[in-house]
Amino acid sequence: MSRGPRSLRFAENLWGYTFVAIPLIGMAVFVIIPFAMSVYVSLTSWPLGQPIFSAKFVGLKNYTDMFGNKLFWKSLSNTFFYMIGIPIGIILALFFASLMNRGTVWENLFRVIYYVPVITSTVAVSFIFQYLFMTDGGAVNGFLSMIGVKNPPRWLMDPHYTKWVIIILAVWKGLGGTIILYIAGMQGISPTYYEAARIDGAGVLYTFFHITLPLLMPVTFYMLVTGVIGGAQIYVEPRLMFTGNGPGNSTFSTVIYLYDHTFRNSRAGYGSAVAIVLGIIVFILTAIQIAVNGWGNRDEKTQANR
Repeated sequence: MSRGPRSLRFAENLWGYTFVAIPLIGMAVFVIIPFAMSVYVSLTSWPLGQPIFSAKFVGLKNYTDMFGNKLFWKSLSNTFFYMIGIPIGIILALFFASLMNRGTVWENLFRVIYYVPVITSTVAVSFIFQYLFMTDGGAVNGFLSMIGVKNPPRWLMDPHYTKWVIIILAVWKGLGGTIILYIAGMQGISPTYYEAARIDGAGVLYTFFHITLPLLMPVTFYMLVTGVIGGAQIYVEPRLMFTGNGPGNSTFSTVIYLYDHTFRNSRAGYGSAVAIVLGIIVFILTAIQIAVNGWGNRDEKTQANR
């Protein structure tokens, strides 16, 4: 006996709810519940390793202590300073992607070469850069001395240069991935736009800034959002390259500050408060970027309608 329309509809709905429930359960288990636990822990003096619900409730004390700690603000300013590398990497990636999207013979080889650092271990890259920027015997200072620079910078010991070493490392390591995304975006642009521009007599620079760059805005927006999220979580590079958080805590990032208080000082409540504040900052920055991107899209649609 064949099933009726109602039973078939019920079976389809049941399967639909089942597939919808799977990601919802995953979000609840891995996002919502851990976030709620972090908020609760941030209001306690939970020593790591002790039963969580036996921790003493201290209210907003962890937050007031954190905002009154100069080292926290130092770590936060360092973290934002590292994000200078985001626009630098985007500009360089755009330049190299334009060169590698011209149909030349060796462009595939260069894509592979530039992408190799992306898949290289961050630990290995950090130690390599540590040797490159050594004051005595480092390849960078050796090259500067060779071209006549007297008293080259003490990259790893001068607080004015330490953060720039981290930025150079991060830009170099992430450049290949950004280049590949921009090349994919460029190859998705219809050639008819460029043909129309050539017929109108547009030059290379005009075509790039008025066709290529605007149509690559989704890729740029993605790179900005993921760059800010990743930059706020920087930990491995400054921790491995510098001992004692660098001279004058010049390389001390917010995640290192969080880790030290949570695991080294066994102050999980305080560390959770730092994590909550950092998460709120990243959320606000991401929301601002989404809003700006939305306003830009509305302006482009308004101009197109005109």
